[in-house]
Amino acid sequence: MMIDRKLLVRPSKHPFERVDDYLARLSRVNGFYSVTGLVEHLREWAVSRSLKLKGINKADTQAQLLSSYLGRTVEAMSFDEVVFAKKNTKLQVCKSCLAEHKAIMFYWYLDDYSWCHLHNEQLTVVASDDSSIEISGDSKNHPITDFMDVDDPWFFYSEVQKSAKELRWLSRDLKKFFEAQLSAKLETKAAQRWIDENSLAAYSFSEKIDQVTALIAEESGQAVNDIRLLSALLLWQRMLPDHLFRVAGSYAEEATEASLDWAARQLVASESMMRFIYDAHHAPRHSQSLRLRDYIPPLADISDATDKSFRKAFFSCGLIVELLGMVNSKMANRGTLEPALSLEGLCSEHVRCSHES
Repeated sequence: MMIDRKLLVRPSKHPFERVDDYLARLSRVNGFYSVTGLVEHLREWAVSRSLKLKGINKADTQAQLLSSYLGRTVEAMSFDEVVFAKKNTKLQVCKSCLAEHKAIMFYWYLDDYSWCHLHNEQLTVVASDDSSIEISGDSKNHPITDFMDVDDPWFFYSEVQKSAKELRWLSRDLKKFFEAQLSAKLETKAAQRWIDENSLAAYSFSEKIDQVTALIAEESGQAVNDIRLLSALLLWQRMLPDHLFRVAGSYAEEATEASLDWAARQLVASESMMRFIYDAHHAPRHSQSLRLRDYIPPLADISDATDKSFRKAFFSCGLIVELLGMVNSKMANRGTLEPALSLEGLCSEHVRCSHES
């Protein structure tokens, strides 16, 4: 038996409205007792038409169901993730926005968003009994407002927040590494201040990490190339579950893809690292005679355990093979390094090993 469509009122979903809030709005204006009743009706309608809809998560499945039912695209966004699904009896809203759009904006769920960036007015907490009280706080410039012109603001906002966390981790643990492993002092206040005070969305990740490492080098009186090389090594060594920087108090998650890409390019840019890469490719696995401190002057005083931990990152994370490919590309239009490290020998060896593998 075919089930007819029953929704007489079909407002469009606002771009910044969560799917579950859109379902709640549809159920309310069409007289359903609950969202569950509307969802059951939609599922029965899909079954009657032999539609098999399955998204990557609950919100995506519901969006596909609504798209088929309404005959227009309803898309799930990153802000439909569980992190925003607050199960409480209160909601902060901008009364002007709500009156204009009749929709709940996803950023109203953010704990630190308390001031409407469109109407320049404080949000109101609407309780379950429909009474309202004014909330405290005067945060008028939440960083999410910088991304309202993109299709999925929360995705881009989250990416920027992730890169900021990465930069703070790097500057903090680079300082700890210098103190614990090199018995040297590194100043990172200028870098931390730059991270906190600038709009990171205006920079690519490479530009951000270049700026941070340059500020650290300048404030500490260190060579910027040395700071960037050690930063690259730190980021790659961080990939190991038991990375040595835990002893300095770091329990950060794995490095991001963007930071590892930056790190790989920094390693290839170093002549001394290219020599190590070439020799490591030919040396026995985890060779004790091959030590990074013999190649990298800033690491001359590190312990055997620290040196071994760095080398483990190269072998365990497949970094040697990846960097060989980058060296091949980088050196294509350059002359030889030294007779023992010629471009022809390096590239031919890389090609031979690629075929054998």
